[in-house]
Order: sequence, then C-alpha cells, then structure tokens
Amino acid sequence: MDITPLFGREKEIDRLKGLILTGQSSTVMGMFELERTAILGYLSDPTLYGEYADKLVFSRLDMAADLPKDPADFWQLALRPLEDKCQESPTLLKLYQSCSQNQFDEYCLDKLIVQLKQEGWRLVLMLDRFDELLRSPNFKENGKFLATLRKLASSRSPSSLCLIISWGLSLQEFHEVTKNLNKGSPYFNFMGEVVLGALSDSEIDNLLNKDFSEPERQFLKEVTGRHPYLLQLAVSALQATKKQGETEPLEMARKDFSKGVENMLASIIYSWNTKGVCKAIASLVKEGKALELSNNELSLLEKQGFLVKDCDGQWQVSPRVLVDFINSKMEQELCNR
Repeated sequence: MDITPLFGREKEIDRLKGLILTGQSSTVMGMFELERTAILGYLSDPTLYGEYADKLVFSRLDMAADLPKDPADFWQLALRPLEDKCQESPTLLKLYQSCSQNQFDEYCLDKLIVQLKQEGWRLVLMLDRFDELLRSPNFKENGKFLATLRKLASSRSPSSLCLIISWGLSLQEFHEVTKNLNKGSPYFNFMGEVVLGALSDSEIDNLLNKDFSEPERQFLKEVTGRHPYLLQLAVSALQATKKQGETEPLEMARKDFSKGVENMLASIIYSWNTKGVCKAIASLVKEGKALELSNNELSLLEKQGFLVKDCDGQWQVSPRVLVDFINSKMEQELCNR
C-alpha cells in the first residue's frame, strides 16, 4: 500500500471544499501533522473547484517553516499570491500598494478585502501549523492581530477572505488560551471545526481490501484505533511480514509498526503535557485510575479517537499502539519532559 496522508479523509475534504466554495472559514484539528498538511495542499489545487477556480486565489503558509517576524511580515507573505490578480485591476493594485506602504494596517487590509469582493474574487488563506505562530513572541500576546483576522474573515457573508487553519488545538482550547486577550466574543467563534478523528468499523472495512482475513482486520483496527493514517502504516508492516513468510506475522507486524511510530506517539503525548492530560492518560493505562478530566477534555479526546468506552461504559485509551507505548515508559519519561 502506498502511504498517502489523504487516505480515508474524503468526507473531511469534501466538507472543507464546500466551506471554501461558500466563503466560510474553518479549522482543521488533528494530531498527525502530515495528514493535516496534505489536506491543505490538496485543497489548494484550483482544478478541484471547476467553474469557480478563476475566482479563487490560494495562499498557503506553513507557520513553522515560514514564521513571520511580525504582523506586517505575515500579511506581506499571505497576500503575495494576490500580486498577479492585482495586475488585472488598477483599483486593487492601488489598494495593495497602500497596504504595503502602511505596514498592512487593519484599515487598509479591510479596504483591500472589500475590493476583492467587488471584483468577485476570494482569497483562500491556508495557515498550516498555526499553533507555532501562537508561540511566537510577536504573536502569542497579540490580540490585535487575531482581532484583525476575525474582522477581515467574518464581517461580510459570503466572505472574500476564507481562512483554513490547521493545528493540533481544538477551537475550545484556543479560546481558553486567548481569553485573557479579549473581553468580548472568542476570536474564532465564527469558524467551523473539522476534527481528523478515528473512523467507524464499517468505514475501515471499506478501506481495507479483501486480501485481509478477519483476524487481520481486527488486529489492524485495534492496533491503530481506526485512525486512517496509522492504518496505512500498520497495513504496510503486516504486508511486509507476510511477504517474508513470518510464522507469526501479526506479532511481527505489531513490533515493526510500534517501532515505526514511536516518535509520532511521543509528539502526541508531549502535546498533552501542558494540559494535564498526560498524567491522567498514563494513570488510566498503568493503574486503571478513573480519568479526572473535564467533560470538554473527555469529549475532545473521544472525538479524536484517543478515548473509547468499553461495554461497561468505562473509558479506555486507544489505539493499542499508544497503550503499548505508554506501558513501555515510566510516567516521568512521558509527562515531565
């Protein structure tokens, strides 16, 4: 099986495509960076949008690789793909030049976005790994920057600025982190949220071809927790062990798969450290202790596919590869890095 981060995400991609076509903004929340990044890359292809392609201008920034030094630098990078369109409209060109001369202040940006709408165009601004920007000294306490993003993308409907933001946060977590910057409504409460969580058993069955026996299917579902990105890696490991003629292909595949995703799992657990989630998850796995987490935290972990309820209604950690990883480490290694 060729590894593609888009595998099994047709439903989420179709939803995001629909939001872009109607000028609505959304976040894309998931714990696997490659999966999120691939979805944004795929959606930035104008040929997906048929007759509307000529009206869409795509700008995609990776906030980890292209971290801007300040808001003016951010907007200069974000608006760069508009330069070609500006050559088609003297009015738009004049407004773009005014933005550049005025350090891309909110007033000039707003006039530019208004003119975009009058010209019948829409800027689709895709911001990958946006949580990296929030950790930057020039942005993490910059409520004005976030308020400007909100105003430009939400003050008109349908909007001529569509934001697609990819990160490892939920919208609720973002609002909690930034509430000290804003006494009014949360900055991004106008946005939708697409969570890249686990799939259902039937969806996984549809993804797997008929070459797998029922025990192999159950193994793949359990070890990956029905996460499509992990599923591809586990399938590749299983196919390799079967080709090698291993006497216990499932056990060998489990070991190879577990080793291959160690760094990925460590990154996920690291992201839980500051939220108090790590110790709760580790205690549940190692000692069977009840989870002392808020309903919002439980709901998010369930939506992401990292918590499931057993037949007795008790929380269990998923996927199995994550449970094995946690069991192989001391709690101090996991939660005090």
